[in-house]
Formats: sequence, structure tokens, C-alpha cells
Amino acid sequence: MQIYVGPAGVPISCPKKDTISGIKCVYNLGLNLMEIQFVRGVKMREDVAEQIAKISQELGIRLTIHAPYYINLASDDSNIVERSIKEWIYESVKLASLMGAKCVVFHPAAYGEKSPEETYRIVRNNIMRVLDLTSDFENVYLCPETTGKGGQFGSFEEIIKLVEEIDHLRLIPCIDFAHIHARTGGTLKTTDEFTAILDRYYKFISRRPIKIIHIHFSCIEYTEKGERAHLALEARDPAFENLAEALKNFKFDEVQIVSESPILEQDALLMRNILVNMGLMRPIVIEKPIEIVKKVIKKVPRKALKAKRVKLKGKRRRKSKKSARKKKAKEETGSK
Repeated sequence: MQIYVGPAGVPISCPKKDTISGIKCVYNLGLNLMEIQFVRGVKMREDVAEQIAKISQELGIRLTIHAPYYINLASDDSNIVERSIKEWIYESVKLASLMGAKCVVFHPAAYGEKSPEETYRIVRNNIMRVLDLTSDFENVYLCPETTGKGGQFGSFEEIIKLVEEIDHLRLIPCIDFAHIHARTGGTLKTTDEFTAILDRYYKFISRRPIKIIHIHFSCIEYTEKGERAHLALEARDPAFENLAEALKNFKFDEVQIVSESPILEQDALLMRNILVNMGLMRPIVIEKPIEIVKKVIKKVPRKALKAKRVKLKGKRRRKSKKSARKKKAKEETGSK
């Protein structure tokens, strides 16, 4: 079982916040996964995606992508639905293929005024459209995520039913245990509850040639309506050790675990250490850390900046007067 663990986005401690620097920082930390955040829009050039593919492969970092938050495959606004399919998910999958990212995660929909049954039917049909539209990108999984609020489509039961019914090789769920915990009022209290979820999924994925699972994890604050805020692992609600213990019972080929904790990489490292101590992961040895130099921008004192502007303004005024005199002299010469 190969386990990949890392943060949802560029590590907080990374001196530079671009994706390539983030991958290098993940490597330096001794982690082996990074989720690239397209949550506010899919904004990346194809040549940059190709550079990302090269560096991630060289460093052995598994990449995944989180597509924009505003995807809604069951929206009443047909424009939102079409953009969700043809723009936000499609472009995420296209770039994932270029950079070698394995999974594209997305929140499928909100119920709005529709019933859960009607929403399910619409989401199912539109995911089949997405699978057809992205059929050229055979190396990328689509991963509808379990969601944390009662008003959102995406309970564990809905998502697992969706992937089972469609039964497409490129469709697997993103199992967000914090969201499941919040949505069900804090039911993930022991290893047994985690085992029950993993067992349901394993029965489905064990029919596939590659048994892969994509997981999001953090602790979570919640109300009767569902999630309120992600919390660090020290909250132990739910406890990561229970998930790690449950994983021992299954023979997945690949396990991807994304830390969605507010202290991203710190808790990713804690997860890694727990998995190593339980014998589920081998220690990650960094042969030579990569130097990441932050470009230093020298701040000019306000007084000096003002003096420079005044000087430049005076220079332009003198130049303008000189040009005016030349023009006048030329006109006078021409009139004689």
C-alpha cells in the first residue's frame, strides 16, 4: 500500500507562494503530496503545467487538484451548469493531465429548492456529460467530494451511490471524513465507524484494476446544520489515529491523504508520523533540500520616493519647456 500525504495548497511556511515553489517546499518537508488549489478559478498557463509535471516527477510528489468552489451541477441557472461542466471542471481536468495530477476534486451541487432525489438525478446525468467531455484525459480521476452541510448534495450515501451506479473507471469519490463527521452530528468516534465507511468503499473499488482511495482529513467544528470550520488535529474530533488504524484492514494500492487543517503542513507531518509509527508508511528521506530564495523587494522610504517624484516631475517640465522653445524657434525660422 503506497500512501501519499500532504497539504491542501502551498505550505504556509513556504517562502514563495507559487505552485512550483510549493512542490519544492513539500519535498523539503518530507511530505509526498500536494493538492493544487483552483478553488477561486482555473488560472494557469499550459507551459507552467508542463513545468510542474517535470518537477513533481523528479521529486516524487503526487499532485491532485481541487476545482472551483462555485461548481454547481444542479443549479437553476443553466449558465452555471454549463460553465461548471465545460469550463471549471473541464479546464481543471485538462491541466491535471498536463501536470500529471491524479485526481480532480469538486463539490458537486447544492439542493436549492429541489428534492434530494431530483438533485441526484440531475447531478448523475451531468457527471456522465463531464466524463464524456473529458474522455481524452484517461489518466485523471474525477472525484466528487462528500460535503459537510445538510443543504449541499454530497452525503457519503449519495456519493457512493453515484459512483457505484455510473461505474466508470475514471470516477471515484473524495471521502472527506471531517465533512462526514460534521454532517452526521459527530458519528466518527471510534475505529469501527471509519472501518464501516472504508469497507463500503472497498467493496466497490476492489472490482477495479487499481484500488485507489482519495481522502481529505482534518478535525472540524460543527452545528446541527453541519460544518462550521476546519480545526487542527489536536482537537481530535474526529481522531486521525482511528482512520489510520482502520486503514490496516484494507489492501488499497494507493492512498492519498490531503490535510485540510488550518495549519496545513504541520498536521500533514503529524499524519505522516502517525502512519509511519503504525507501520503503514516508510519514513521519507530527503537527500538534499532544495533552496527556495524569496525575491527581496527593497522598500524606498516615503520621503525619498516623494523627492524622486518631484525631481522627475521637474525634469519632465524642463524637457517640455525646451521642446516648446525649439518648436517656436523652428516656426519663426520657417516664416522668414
